[in-house]
Parts: sequence; structure tokens; C-alpha cells
Amino acid sequence: MKPYRQALSRLTLAAIISFLSLQAGPLARAAEPLEIFFIDVMGGAATLICTPEGETILLDSGWPGLDDRDPKRIVYVLKEVLKKNKLDHILSTHWHTDHYGGVEGLAKRIDIGRFWDRGLPEDPGADPANFPDGPKMDDKLGIAYRAASKGRRTVLKAGDSIPLKGIMKATVLAASGKVIAAGASARPNPLCETAPADKNKDDSDNALSIVTKFQLGKFDFFDAGDLTWNIERQLVCPTNLVGEVDLYQVTHHGMDISNHPTLMKSLNPSVAIMNNGPRKGGSAATVKWLRELPNLKAAYALHKNAGTAEADNLPADMTANHDAQGGQFIRVTVAPDGATYKVRIGAYGKDAEYLSK
Repeated sequence: MKPYRQALSRLTLAAIISFLSLQAGPLARAAEPLEIFFIDVMGGAATLICTPEGETILLDSGWPGLDDRDPKRIVYVLKEVLKKNKLDHILSTHWHTDHYGGVEGLAKRIDIGRFWDRGLPEDPGADPANFPDGPKMDDKLGIAYRAASKGRRTVLKAGDSIPLKGIMKATVLAASGKVIAAGASARPNPLCETAPADKNKDDSDNALSIVTKFQLGKFDFFDAGDLTWNIERQLVCPTNLVGEVDLYQVTHHGMDISNHPTLMKSLNPSVAIMNNGPRKGGSAATVKWLRELPNLKAAYALHKNAGTAEADNLPADMTANHDAQGGQFIRVTVAPDGATYKVRIGAYGKDAEYLSK
């Protein structure tokens, strides 16, 4: 081939590649995984999600005070591990200090795009009786939350969806004590025939927690805040309104007034992660119920429960923190198509890989 023809061919090929790259746009970039971090806030809750589109969502914000220990731990993961500079969404599952108390400290350190909650007593149409634990208008934490979220709040109800970019979905299954309605194709859940009896009515804000199911392809993640026994049962009896999931955030830090066995059996998770503290949550009964799940591949805990026997704790190599200071997180990395996911303790732990259902 003559030199000028070779040059022409190279130019033509380069032009074609450039054109195809422009046409592909974002599709030309490598797909990113879904990241979920269970951040140690010592018996509070802080679960940080980064979607394949790079959107960040924080579910609960830990405790206030303590020199802003929990906001600092959250910001460390956000900035140093994920390399992100803002939170696109923050969802407070309910109005208990260990779940929304870190908002003030976070708002001082990073930009927060949108706030999601189950409502405030002064919202139009809200029933003040539906807020047994606040947040009151004159409460320090309530004042801080209102100031941080002013003009950027959305109230969530059962059946709502949180708008996310891309194919990932976030569906609210329960909020303020109400669960989603059963669809026309719903069938009775046979596990309900042997369900334990209801407990006395829970009049605290725990029973009013927001419950969210996140979905990416085959992968499903369930977070119910501090939801308690009776409403948990309503999610799966008489029909299973949730379906099965891959990853189960053990409800209410692993307390046994939550984690209804019929709920857990109906969810049929492959992996469970418990956001307990050294002296909060991780009850012996909950550990027992987890071990009885027939298809559970692994159960992790943020802390050993110092108040129960060794046999009533999860294995040491599945526990992130072994000292009183804590601070070690658990990381879940989900393939961009949702087909597989890995769980790792801390930044440098060994990955364990699981198949999504």
C-alpha cells in the first residue's frame, strides 16, 4: 500500500473510533459498582450507599456530641474512601437520637442535597400524636435538623420511591406505622401459620421507622431502621410484601424486640449485617434466629456484645471491632449488574463473594 493510502487509512480509522466514542457517551465509561458501608457509630445507625451512578445516600447519621465522632467517621468514608464531597440524600428512618443526631455535625462539614424523613409534627396534615419521641420544636437536635433541612425536605410514606439515577430502585415499604398494600397477585405466606404471637403495642418511634428496599438488578438490600415486632410481621403476613433479599441489615441493632423470626425467614437473606454496639443490640435471641435461617451464608456484626457469652456472639472473624473505641466499618461491593457482591471488614480485609438470587 502506498504511504499516502496508509496515512489515509489511519486517519479514517481514527475518525471512526472518535465518532463511535462520541456516540457512546457515558456508555463508553466502565460501569461502577454499588457500594454500601456499615459505619460504626457505636450502637447507632449510619449506612452509606454510593450508587453505580455516583449518587450518595446516607441512611441515618448516628449520635450527636462526642466531639462529632460519628459525623467525622461518616465524612471519612465519604471523602477518603469514596472520594466524594457531598451527600446527595440523607434519610432519617425515625426520630431517635442515635439515628438523626449526627445531622448537625454533618451539615457543618459537607453539602447535603436532599433530606428524607417520615415527617415533622408541624408539617401540614401531620398528627402531633404520631410523634411520641419528637423532635420537638424547642429540642436542640430538632432545631438543628430543621435548620439543616429547611427547604430541602421530603416526607416519605409507604409505597413511595426515592428518585435515583440509573436503574437502581429504592422503594419505601413502610413508614409511620403503615405498610404498603398487597398487590392483586399476592398469595398467602405459608410461614405465617407458625408465626409467633404479637407483642404488646410499641408506642415508641421505633415502630414508626421507615423501611426501604434497594434493588440493583438481581441484588436486593433491606433496611428497616429500628422497626419492631408487630409491624415487622405485617410486612410478611398474611402475604410477603417484601419478597426475598440478598442483604439484610439486622433490624434495631440486633435487639430481640425486633427481628421477628417470620420476617427473617420470609426475607430468606444470604448475608446479614448487624450494626450493634459493644453494649447495645446483638442479643442472644437474635443471634440464635440468624443461625436458624436455612439459607444464610454469613452473618457479620460491627461489635462483639460484651454482655453475652462467647457462644451467643457471631464469630470473631465476622466481627469488625474488638475494642471499646471501635471505628472499623463493613463494606459491601455489588457488581454493576447486581449479579454478585463482596463483603469485606475494613479497608484491607479479605473479600468474601456471594451470588445474588
